[in-house]
Amino acid sequence: MDPMRNSRRLILPVTALLLAAGLLLDAAPSYAQGMGSGDDAAPRRETRKTPAMRERIYTLLSEAQACAEIDDVDCAMENLGDVRERDDLNSYEVALMWQMYAFIYFGQDNYREAIRAYEMVIQQPDLPLGLETSTVFTLTQLYFQQEDYQQSLDMLARWFGIAENPGPDPYILRAQIYYQLQRYREGIEPVLQAIEIAQIQGKELKENWYRLLNVFYYELEDYPNVIDVLRTIINSWSKREYFLQLSAMYGQEGESDKQLALYETAFEAGWLQRSSEYVNLSQLFLQAETPVKAALLMQAGLSEGIVESTESNWRILAQAWQLAREDEKAIPALSHAAGLSDSGELNLRLAQSHQNLAQWQDCIDAAREGLRKGELRRADQGNMILGACLFELDEYTQARTAFEAAEKDTRSRTNARSWIQYVNSEETRERQLQAALRR
Repeated sequence: MDPMRNSRRLILPVTALLLAAGLLLDAAPSYAQGMGSGDDAAPRRETRKTPAMRERIYTLLSEAQACAEIDDVDCAMENLGDVRERDDLNSYEVALMWQMYAFIYFGQDNYREAIRAYEMVIQQPDLPLGLETSTVFTLTQLYFQQEDYQQSLDMLARWFGIAENPGPDPYILRAQIYYQLQRYREGIEPVLQAIEIAQIQGKELKENWYRLLNVFYYELEDYPNVIDVLRTIINSWSKREYFLQLSAMYGQEGESDKQLALYETAFEAGWLQRSSEYVNLSQLFLQAETPVKAALLMQAGLSEGIVESTESNWRILAQAWQLAREDEKAIPALSHAAGLSDSGELNLRLAQSHQNLAQWQDCIDAAREGLRKGELRRADQGNMILGACLFELDEYTQARTAFEAAEKDTRSRTNARSWIQYVNSEETRERQLQAALRR
Protein backbone atom coordinates (compact mmCIF):
# COMPACT_ATOMS: atom_id res chain seq x y z
CA MET A 1 0.00 0.00 0.00
CA ASP A 2 1.86 2.98 -1.23
CA PRO A 3 0.05 6.34 -0.85
CA MET A 4 2.76 8.04 -2.88
CA ARG A 5 2.21 5.85 -5.92
CA ASN A 6 0.42 8.56 -7.93
CA SER A 7 2.09 11.65 -6.46
CA ARG A 8 4.43 12.38 -9.35
CA ARG A 9 1.76 11.74 -11.92
CA LEU A 10 -0.63 14.15 -10.22
CA ILE A 11 1.78 16.96 -9.53
CA LEU A 12 2.32 18.02 -13.15
CA PRO A 13 -1.31 18.96 -13.90
CA VAL A 14 -1.57 20.76 -10.58
CA THR A 15 1.57 22.72 -11.28
CA ALA A 16 0.39 23.58 -14.76
CA LEU A 17 -2.80 25.01 -13.30
CA LEU A 18 -0.78 27.09 -10.89
CA LEU A 19 1.32 28.41 -13.73
CA ALA A 20 -1.75 29.34 -15.72
CA ALA A 21 -3.39 30.96 -12.71
CA GLY A 22 -0.36 33.10 -12.06
CA LEU A 23 0.40 34.24 -15.59
CA LEU A 24 1.95 37.64 -15.62
CA LEU A 25 -0.80 39.92 -16.80
CA ASP A 26 -3.58 38.46 -14.66
CA ALA A 27 -4.38 39.80 -11.24
CA ALA A 28 -2.60 36.72 -9.84
CA PRO A 29 -4.80 36.04 -6.80
CA SER A 30 -3.07 34.33 -3.92
CA TYR A 31 -3.01 30.57 -4.15
CA ALA A 32 -3.77 30.62 -0.45
CA GLN A 33 -7.27 31.81 -1.29
CA GLY A 34 -7.73 29.00 -3.74
CA MET A 35 -6.74 26.51 -1.06
CA GLY A 36 -8.60 28.30 1.74
CA SER A 37 -12.12 28.66 2.98
CA GLY A 38 -13.50 30.62 0.04
CA ASP A 39 -15.38 33.90 0.05
CA ASP A 40 -15.14 34.33 3.79
CA ALA A 41 -11.33 34.17 3.85
CA ALA A 42 -9.69 36.50 6.36
CA PRO A 43 -8.21 39.79 5.15
CA ARG A 44 -4.56 39.93 4.20
CA ARG A 45 -2.09 40.28 7.04
CA GLU A 46 -0.04 42.82 5.11
CA THR A 47 -0.41 45.33 2.33
CA ARG A 48 2.47 45.77 -0.09
CA LYS A 49 3.17 48.74 -2.26
CA THR A 50 4.06 47.27 -5.65
CA PRO A 51 5.72 49.35 -8.40
CA ALA A 52 3.57 49.99 -11.45
CA MET A 53 4.24 48.22 -14.76
CA ARG A 54 4.88 50.61 -17.65
CA GLU A 55 2.97 50.35 -20.90
CA ARG A 56 6.00 49.45 -23.03
CA ILE A 57 6.97 46.58 -20.74
CA TYR A 58 3.35 45.48 -20.61
CA THR A 59 3.27 45.34 -24.42
CA LEU A 60 6.49 43.29 -24.71
CA LEU A 61 5.42 40.84 -22.03
CA SER A 62 1.96 40.53 -23.60
CA GLU A 63 3.54 39.71 -26.95
CA ALA A 64 5.84 37.19 -25.32
CA GLN A 65 2.85 35.59 -23.60
CA ALA A 66 0.88 35.44 -26.87
CA CYS A 67 3.81 33.77 -28.61
CA ALA A 68 4.29 31.28 -25.77
CA GLU A 69 0.61 30.32 -25.84
CA ILE A 70 0.95 29.24 -29.50
CA ASP A 71 4.27 27.47 -28.78
CA ASP A 72 6.32 30.01 -30.75
CA VAL A 73 9.24 29.91 -28.34
CA ASP A 74 11.62 31.91 -30.55
CA CYS A 75 9.13 34.77 -30.75
CA ALA A 76 8.53 34.64 -26.98
CA MET A 77 12.25 34.62 -26.23
CA GLU A 78 12.88 37.52 -28.60
CA ASN A 79 10.33 39.68 -26.80
CA LEU A 80 11.68 38.65 -23.41
CA GLY A 81 15.17 39.48 -24.63
CA ASP A 82 14.01 43.01 -25.43
CA VAL A 83 12.70 43.32 -21.88
CA ARG A 84 15.82 41.84 -20.31
CA GLU A 85 18.15 44.24 -22.13
CA ARG A 86 16.58 47.22 -20.40
CA ASP A 87 18.41 48.57 -17.38
CA ASP A 88 15.50 50.54 -15.97
CA LEU A 89 13.15 47.71 -14.98
CA ASN A 90 11.51 47.91 -11.58
CA SER A 91 11.19 44.88 -9.32
CA TYR A 92 7.65 44.01 -10.42
CA GLU A 93 8.60 44.09 -14.11
CA VAL A 94 11.66 41.90 -13.42
CA ALA A 95 9.48 39.42 -11.54
CA LEU A 96 6.95 39.16 -14.36
CA MET A 97 9.74 38.75 -16.91
CA TRP A 98 11.20 35.80 -14.97
CA GLN A 99 7.76 34.36 -14.51
CA MET A 100 7.32 34.26 -18.27
CA TYR A 101 10.75 32.61 -18.65
CA ALA A 102 9.65 30.01 -16.11
CA PHE A 103 6.46 29.35 -18.03
CA ILE A 104 8.38 28.76 -21.25
CA TYR A 105 10.97 26.49 -19.61
CA PHE A 106 8.25 24.50 -17.93
CA GLY A 107 6.53 23.98 -21.29
CA GLN A 108 9.82 22.58 -22.60
CA ASP A 109 10.13 20.19 -19.61
CA ASN A 110 13.26 22.10 -18.66
CA TYR A 111 12.49 21.99 -14.95
CA ARG A 112 15.95 23.02 -13.80
CA GLU A 113 15.71 26.33 -15.67
CA ALA A 114 12.05 26.74 -14.68
CA ILE A 115 13.05 26.45 -11.03
CA ARG A 116 15.89 28.93 -11.50
CA ALA A 117 13.52 31.41 -13.15
CA TYR A 118 10.91 31.06 -10.40
CA GLU A 119 13.62 31.53 -7.80
CA MET A 120 14.46 34.82 -9.54
CA VAL A 121 10.79 35.84 -9.27
CA ILE A 122 10.64 35.47 -5.51
CA GLN A 123 13.98 37.22 -5.01
CA GLN A 124 12.44 40.48 -6.18
CA PRO A 125 11.35 42.96 -3.48
CA ASP A 126 7.83 44.31 -3.05
CA LEU A 127 6.11 41.46 -4.91
CA PRO A 128 2.31 41.37 -4.83
CA LEU A 129 1.47 38.89 -2.12
CA GLY A 130 -0.64 36.78 -4.50
CA LEU A 131 2.24 36.47 -6.97
CA GLU A 132 4.71 35.50 -4.26
CA THR A 133 2.29 32.98 -2.76
CA SER A 134 1.50 31.22 -6.03
CA THR A 135 5.16 31.20 -7.12
CA VAL A 136 6.40 29.76 -3.83
CA PHE A 137 3.82 26.99 -3.96
CA THR A 138 4.75 26.23 -7.57
CA LEU A 139 8.40 25.97 -6.52
CA THR A 140 7.38 23.66 -3.69
CA GLN A 141 5.82 21.30 -6.20
CA LEU A 142 8.63 21.57 -8.72
CA TYR A 143 11.22 20.69 -6.10
CA PHE A 144 9.03 17.77 -5.06
CA GLN A 145 8.79 16.61 -8.65
CA GLN A 146 12.57 16.77 -8.98
CA GLU A 147 12.88 14.70 -5.77
CA ASP A 148 14.64 17.55 -3.98
CA TYR A 149 12.48 16.94 -0.96
CA GLN A 150 14.33 19.08 1.55
CA GLN A 151 14.12 22.12 -0.72
CA SER A 152 10.45 21.36 -1.29
CA LEU A 153 9.88 21.21 2.46
CA ASP A 154 11.72 24.48 3.03
CA MET A 155 9.77 26.21 0.28
CA LEU A 156 6.48 24.93 1.67
CA ALA A 157 7.42 26.32 5.09
CA ARG A 158 7.89 29.71 3.43
CA TRP A 159 4.49 29.32 1.76
CA PHE A 160 2.78 28.64 5.06
CA GLY A 161 4.42 31.80 6.37
CA ILE A 162 2.64 33.99 3.82
CA ALA A 163 -0.54 32.05 2.98
CA GLU A 164 -3.79 32.72 4.78
CA ASN A 165 -6.50 30.23 5.64
CA PRO A 166 -4.90 27.33 3.75
CA GLY A 167 -7.10 24.36 3.00
CA PRO A 168 -6.12 20.75 3.68
CA ASP A 169 -4.14 20.00 0.51
CA PRO A 170 -0.92 21.85 1.42
CA TYR A 171 -0.81 19.94 4.69
CA ILE A 172 -1.10 16.67 2.78
CA LEU A 173 1.73 17.81 0.53
CA ARG A 174 3.85 18.47 3.61
CA ALA A 175 3.05 14.94 4.86
CA GLN A 176 4.00 13.48 1.47
CA ILE A 177 7.36 15.24 1.64
CA TYR A 178 7.96 13.83 5.12
CA TYR A 179 7.11 10.41 3.71
CA GLN A 180 9.72 10.76 1.00
CA LEU A 181 12.25 11.88 3.61
CA GLN A 182 11.28 8.86 5.75
CA ARG A 183 10.43 11.21 8.60
CA TYR A 184 7.34 9.22 9.44
CA ARG A 185 6.65 10.56 12.91
CA GLU A 186 6.68 14.16 11.65
CA GLY A 187 4.31 13.23 8.82
CA ILE A 188 1.45 12.31 11.13
CA GLU A 189 0.57 15.80 12.36
CA PRO A 190 0.09 17.40 8.89
CA VAL A 191 -2.38 14.67 7.92
CA LEU A 192 -4.33 15.15 11.14
CA GLN A 193 -4.32 18.91 10.51
CA ALA A 194 -5.61 18.39 6.97
CA ILE A 195 -8.46 16.21 8.25
CA GLU A 196 -9.39 18.75 10.92
CA ILE A 197 -9.31 21.67 8.48
CA ALA A 198 -11.41 19.79 5.93
CA GLN A 199 -14.01 19.06 8.60
CA ILE A 200 -14.09 22.71 9.73
CA GLN A 201 -14.34 23.98 6.16
CA GLY A 202 -16.94 21.38 5.17
CA LYS A 203 -14.68 19.82 2.55
CA GLU A 204 -14.56 16.22 1.44
CA LEU A 205 -12.28 13.88 3.38
CA LYS A 206 -10.13 11.89 0.97
CA GLU A 207 -9.30 8.22 1.10
CA ASN A 208 -5.63 8.73 0.29
CA TRP A 209 -5.15 10.96 3.33
CA TYR A 210 -6.05 8.08 5.60
CA ARG A 211 -3.93 5.67 3.56
CA LEU A 212 -0.96 7.98 4.04
CA LEU A 213 -1.66 8.30 7.75
CA ASN A 214 -1.86 4.53 7.99
CA VAL A 215 1.54 4.13 6.33
CA PHE A 216 3.12 6.43 8.90
CA TYR A 217 1.68 4.43 11.80
CA TYR A 218 2.67 1.16 10.15
CA GLU A 219 6.25 2.27 9.55
CA LEU A 220 6.42 3.31 13.21
CA GLU A 221 4.99 -0.12 14.20
CA ASP A 222 2.14 1.65 15.97
CA TYR A 223 -0.28 -1.16 15.22
CA PRO A 224 -3.17 -0.06 17.49
CA ASN A 225 -3.36 3.19 15.51
CA VAL A 226 -3.07 1.26 12.24
CA ILE A 227 -6.14 -0.70 13.31
CA ASP A 228 -8.01 2.48 14.30
CA VAL A 229 -7.29 4.16 10.97
CA LEU A 230 -8.26 1.06 8.98
CA ARG A 231 -11.55 0.90 10.85
CA THR A 232 -12.18 4.54 9.94
CA ILE A 233 -11.33 3.83 6.30
CA ILE A 234 -13.66 0.83 6.16
CA ASN A 235 -16.55 2.93 7.45
CA SER A 236 -16.23 5.30 4.47
CA TRP A 237 -14.54 3.21 1.79
CA SER A 238 -15.62 -0.40 2.07
CA LYS A 239 -13.06 -2.16 -0.11
CA ARG A 240 -11.58 -5.62 -0.24
CA GLU A 241 -8.01 -4.54 0.47
CA TYR A 242 -8.96 -2.74 3.68
CA PHE A 243 -10.87 -5.71 5.09
CA LEU A 244 -7.90 -7.98 4.40
CA GLN A 245 -5.41 -5.50 5.84
CA LEU A 246 -7.46 -5.02 8.99
CA SER A 247 -7.95 -8.76 9.32
CA ALA A 248 -4.18 -9.27 9.06
CA MET A 249 -3.56 -6.60 11.69
CA TYR A 250 -6.01 -8.24 14.07
CA GLY A 251 -4.14 -11.49 13.53
CA GLN A 252 -0.82 -9.81 14.24
CA GLU A 253 -2.23 -8.38 17.46
CA GLY A 254 -3.60 -11.77 18.52
CA GLU A 255 -7.28 -10.88 18.07
CA SER A 256 -8.07 -14.04 16.12
CA ASP A 257 -11.86 -13.79 16.48
CA LYS A 258 -11.93 -10.35 14.85
CA GLN A 259 -9.45 -11.53 12.23
CA LEU A 260 -11.71 -14.43 11.25
CA ALA A 261 -14.87 -12.31 11.30
CA LEU A 262 -13.43 -9.77 8.84
CA TYR A 263 -11.95 -12.42 6.57
CA GLU A 264 -15.25 -14.29 6.50
CA THR A 265 -17.06 -11.03 5.71
CA ALA A 266 -14.70 -10.46 2.80
CA PHE A 267 -15.44 -13.99 1.55
CA GLU A 268 -19.19 -13.50 1.78
CA ALA A 269 -18.81 -10.23 -0.15
CA GLY A 270 -17.15 -12.17 -2.97
CA TRP A 271 -13.80 -10.48 -2.47
CA LEU A 272 -11.74 -13.64 -1.96
CA GLN A 273 -10.82 -15.07 -5.35
CA ARG A 274 -7.21 -16.15 -4.86
CA SER A 275 -5.89 -19.54 -3.84
CA SER A 276 -3.91 -18.09 -0.94
CA GLU A 277 -7.00 -16.30 0.39
CA TYR A 278 -9.08 -19.49 0.45
CA VAL A 279 -6.23 -21.28 2.19
CA ASN A 280 -5.84 -18.48 4.75
CA LEU A 281 -9.54 -18.51 5.57
CA SER A 282 -9.53 -22.30 5.87
CA GLN A 283 -6.63 -22.16 8.29
CA LEU A 284 -8.45 -19.50 10.32
CA PHE A 285 -11.46 -21.83 10.50
CA LEU A 286 -9.17 -24.62 11.73
CA GLN A 287 -7.69 -22.34 14.38
CA ALA A 288 -11.22 -21.44 15.46
CA GLU A 289 -12.01 -25.17 15.77
CA THR A 290 -14.59 -25.15 13.00
CA PRO A 291 -13.03 -27.82 10.74
CA VAL A 292 -16.21 -28.52 8.76
CA LYS A 293 -16.21 -24.92 7.45
CA ALA A 294 -12.53 -25.25 6.58
CA ALA A 295 -13.13 -28.54 4.76
CA LEU A 296 -16.12 -27.30 2.78
CA LEU A 297 -14.26 -24.14 1.72
CA MET A 298 -11.15 -26.05 0.62
CA GLN A 299 -13.28 -28.69 -1.12
CA ALA A 300 -15.12 -26.02 -3.10
CA GLY A 301 -11.94 -24.13 -3.92
CA LEU A 302 -10.11 -27.22 -5.17
CA SER A 303 -13.12 -28.46 -7.14
CA GLU A 304 -13.62 -25.09 -8.84
CA GLY A 305 -9.92 -24.64 -9.59
CA ILE A 306 -9.65 -21.54 -7.40
CA VAL A 307 -7.33 -23.26 -4.94
CA GLU A 308 -4.14 -24.64 -6.45
CA SER A 309 -3.90 -28.40 -6.56
CA THR A 310 -0.77 -28.76 -4.44
CA GLU A 311 0.28 -31.30 -1.86
CA SER A 312 -0.04 -28.78 0.98
CA ASN A 313 -3.55 -27.71 -0.03
CA TRP A 314 -4.85 -31.27 -0.31
CA ARG A 315 -3.21 -31.96 3.04
CA ILE A 316 -5.12 -29.04 4.62
CA LEU A 317 -8.36 -30.46 3.23
CA ALA A 318 -7.56 -33.91 4.60
CA GLN A 319 -6.64 -32.47 8.00
CA ALA A 320 -9.92 -30.55 8.11
CA TRP A 321 -11.99 -33.65 7.39
CA GLN A 322 -10.01 -35.68 9.92
CA LEU A 323 -10.51 -33.04 12.62
CA ALA A 324 -14.19 -33.10 11.75
CA ARG A 325 -14.05 -36.90 12.31
CA GLU A 326 -14.95 -37.52 8.70
CA ASP A 327 -12.24 -40.08 7.87
CA GLU A 328 -14.05 -41.35 4.80
CA LYS A 329 -14.15 -37.83 3.31
CA ALA A 330 -10.51 -37.31 4.24
CA ILE A 331 -9.32 -40.28 2.21
CA PRO A 332 -9.65 -38.75 -1.32
CA ALA A 333 -7.84 -35.62 -0.15
CA LEU A 334 -5.07 -37.68 1.44
CA SER A 335 -4.78 -39.75 -1.74
CA HIS A 336 -4.33 -36.57 -3.80
CA ALA A 337 -1.78 -35.19 -1.36
CA ALA A 338 0.14 -38.45 -1.16
CA GLY A 339 0.24 -38.75 -4.95
CA LEU A 340 1.85 -35.31 -5.18
CA SER A 341 4.43 -35.99 -2.46
CA ASP A 342 7.87 -37.54 -2.85
CA SER A 343 7.79 -38.55 0.81
CA GLY A 344 5.90 -41.56 2.13
CA GLU A 345 4.60 -39.68 5.16
CA LEU A 346 1.20 -38.91 3.68
CA ASN A 347 0.82 -42.49 2.47
CA LEU A 348 1.13 -43.64 6.06
CA ARG A 349 -1.51 -41.13 7.16
CA LEU A 350 -3.70 -42.49 4.38
CA ALA A 351 -3.03 -46.04 5.59
CA GLN A 352 -4.09 -45.04 9.08
CA SER A 353 -7.35 -43.55 7.77
CA HIS A 354 -8.08 -46.78 5.91
CA GLN A 355 -7.28 -48.68 9.11
CA ASN A 356 -9.77 -46.56 11.05
CA LEU A 357 -12.44 -47.52 8.51
CA ALA A 358 -11.46 -51.23 8.55
CA GLN A 359 -10.44 -51.03 4.89
CA TRP A 360 -7.65 -53.52 5.38
CA GLN A 361 -6.37 -54.07 1.84
CA ASP A 362 -6.34 -50.32 1.11
CA CYS A 363 -4.48 -49.85 4.40
CA ILE A 364 -1.87 -52.44 3.35
CA ASP A 365 -1.39 -50.88 -0.10
CA ALA A 366 -0.99 -47.34 1.30
CA ALA A 367 1.40 -48.44 4.06
CA ARG A 368 3.59 -50.39 1.63
CA GLU A 369 3.71 -47.41 -0.74
CA GLY A 370 4.71 -45.10 2.10
CA LEU A 371 7.49 -47.44 3.24
CA ARG A 372 8.66 -47.79 -0.36
CA LYS A 373 8.90 -44.00 -0.83
CA GLY A 374 10.78 -43.54 2.42
CA GLU A 375 11.78 -40.14 3.86
CA LEU A 376 9.75 -41.01 6.96
CA ARG A 377 9.96 -39.56 10.44
CA ARG A 378 8.86 -42.88 11.97
CA ALA A 379 9.23 -45.87 9.66
CA ASP A 380 8.54 -48.05 12.70
CA GLN A 381 5.01 -46.65 12.94
CA GLY A 382 4.47 -47.44 9.27
CA ASN A 383 5.45 -51.03 9.89
CA MET A 384 3.16 -51.18 12.92
CA ILE A 385 0.19 -50.02 10.79
CA LEU A 386 1.13 -52.44 8.01
CA GLY A 387 1.46 -55.35 10.44
CA ALA A 388 -1.90 -54.59 12.09
CA CYS A 389 -3.77 -54.49 8.75
CA LEU A 390 -2.06 -57.68 7.50
CA PHE A 391 -3.05 -59.39 10.72
CA GLU A 392 -6.71 -58.51 10.11
CA LEU A 393 -6.53 -60.44 6.80
CA ASP A 394 -4.85 -63.40 8.56
CA GLU A 395 -1.58 -62.74 6.77
CA TYR A 396 0.36 -63.87 9.84
CA THR A 397 3.77 -64.40 8.27
CA GLN A 398 3.82 -61.01 6.54
CA ALA A 399 2.39 -59.32 9.63
CA ARG A 400 5.13 -60.83 11.81
CA THR A 401 7.76 -59.60 9.34
CA ALA A 402 6.34 -56.06 9.57
CA PHE A 403 6.31 -56.14 13.38
CA GLU A 404 9.86 -57.50 13.44
CA ALA A 405 10.94 -54.52 11.31
CA ALA A 406 9.19 -52.17 13.75
CA GLU A 407 10.85 -53.95 16.69
CA LYS A 408 14.26 -52.68 15.54
CA ASP A 409 13.25 -49.17 16.63
CA THR A 410 13.39 -48.83 20.42
CA ARG A 411 10.35 -46.53 20.34
CA SER A 412 8.12 -49.36 19.06
CA ARG A 413 9.96 -52.35 20.48
CA THR A 414 7.64 -53.16 23.39
CA ASN A 415 4.48 -52.78 21.34
CA ALA A 416 5.93 -54.73 18.41
CA ARG A 417 6.95 -57.66 20.64
CA SER A 418 3.46 -57.80 22.10
CA TRP A 419 2.02 -57.96 18.59
CA ILE A 420 4.49 -60.66 17.58
CA GLN A 421 3.45 -62.77 20.56
CA TYR A 422 -0.19 -62.18 19.68
CA VAL A 423 0.39 -63.08 16.01
CA ASN A 424 2.23 -66.26 17.07
CA SER A 425 -0.57 -67.26 19.45
CA GLU A 426 -3.26 -66.59 16.86
CA GLU A 427 -1.31 -68.47 14.23
CA THR A 428 -0.94 -71.43 16.64
CA ARG A 429 -4.63 -71.28 17.54
CA GLU A 430 -5.55 -71.20 13.84
CA ARG A 431 -3.39 -74.24 13.08
CA GLN A 432 -4.89 -76.14 15.96
CA LEU A 433 -8.39 -75.23 14.81
CA GLN A 434 -7.66 -76.40 11.29
CA ALA A 435 -6.18 -79.63 12.55
CA ALA A 436 -9.23 -80.27 14.69
CA LEU A 437 -11.51 -79.67 11.73
CA ARG A 438 -9.60 -82.21 9.65
CA ARG A 439 -10.11 -85.01 12.15
